[in-house]
Amino acid sequence: MSAVENPAWVADSPAGPLEITINLAKPEKDPRTIARAASEGAVCEGSIAEKAGRSSDARGNGAASDAAAASLRADGHGSAPLAVTGDDCVLCWQRAADGSLACAGAGSGDVRSVELAGEEWAWWFSPYGYFPEHLIVSAPAHRPMAITHGTIDRLLDFVDAYPQWFIGSNADLPIVGGSILVHDHFQGGGYRFLLMKRPVRQRFALPGLGGVEASIVDWPASVARLRASDRTALGEAACRLMDAWRTFSFEPCGIRAFSPSGISGGSPGKAPDRAGQRPAAPAAAVVPHNTLNPILWREGDDYVMDLVLRNNRTTPERPYGLFHVPEHLFRIKKENIGLIEIMGRAILPGRLAAELPEVRPVCGAAYYEILQATGVFKDDECGHAGWNAFIAAL
Repeated sequence: MSAVENPAWVADSPAGPLEITINLAKPEKDPRTIARAASEGAVCEGSIAEKAGRSSDARGNGAASDAAAASLRADGHGSAPLAVTGDDCVLCWQRAADGSLACAGAGSGDVRSVELAGEEWAWWFSPYGYFPEHLIVSAPAHRPMAITHGTIDRLLDFVDAYPQWFIGSNADLPIVGGSILVHDHFQGGGYRFLLMKRPVRQRFALPGLGGVEASIVDWPASVARLRASDRTALGEAACRLMDAWRTFSFEPCGIRAFSPSGISGGSPGKAPDRAGQRPAAPAAAVVPHNTLNPILWREGDDYVMDLVLRNNRTTPERPYGLFHVPEHLFRIKKENIGLIEIMGRAILPGRLAAELPEVRPVCGAAYYEILQATGVFKDDECGHAGWNAFIAAL
């Protein structure tokens, strides 16, 4: 656990009791700094794990780093040398001569091994302890975040090994990704966030997958929930939704799956295919905007997966992101909205601690508005039409 006691409280909202925390342990990061670090750091090769003699799985490499690079070129940023190499990365780990595992990011805690989709990954309890049994699960190679079919397989393997815990992933694109895009990793733990406890508000069918219950969750962000006792069926359903979302556009809601290279940020080429390899770029290179947060847990014999739909488009009016924190709320929060926050726990910057009596009464409403802003399908007539169009594409 972190030695720093973060201020925390619960705020009422239309979605239920939202958890608000002030993060005194880590500095706030500007979204463009996060993207710049991904752009400059992800091109470095030779992680600590690779130096220990293990092979690297190339599935999904390059999606996040190329996306960051194109985004920064469009924004005119990227001059500062913020590269993160394998030697500097807090998520890189290694095996010692005696067989034990070690990672600088684990602090003094134990680092343990788990096999995910045929690869050896490592996990440890986070020294920051943002929630009970908060753990980090890290890839064996210093490779960028990438949400692929392989991600779904790994998450399923993890909950089979540790059914008492949930597991999830930050998104793999700048603006909507977490604070670390340069090293593929998951987060999980022994906690049930508010999102995981929310009811569904609409069910829909997935043709050919009758054993999977599919629904829309009653939540400010746009979340599809899948439930099945059959692991294979749930995995197929999750991959179907992922593939459909990667290429889905709906202009009335401002959703564009791709933009021409150099406009609104992104990476050359298409989203990764089933194996995680990115197909060759088309003649006119495009940059992707659609990605998601997968979150998986067990309930009895069932696998339950929430897929939070994310989009990182920018516009002249919303240069930080059309579905990012509104700029009038930057006083409260400016950093990317990652996995933990999309599930119902705000992690607000430490600078607010000095003015806590003034800002505390408004943080709950601000956080709820931020969650609404991340939703690609708002809870209105246009958003409902968008959901219907997406479901029809499945």
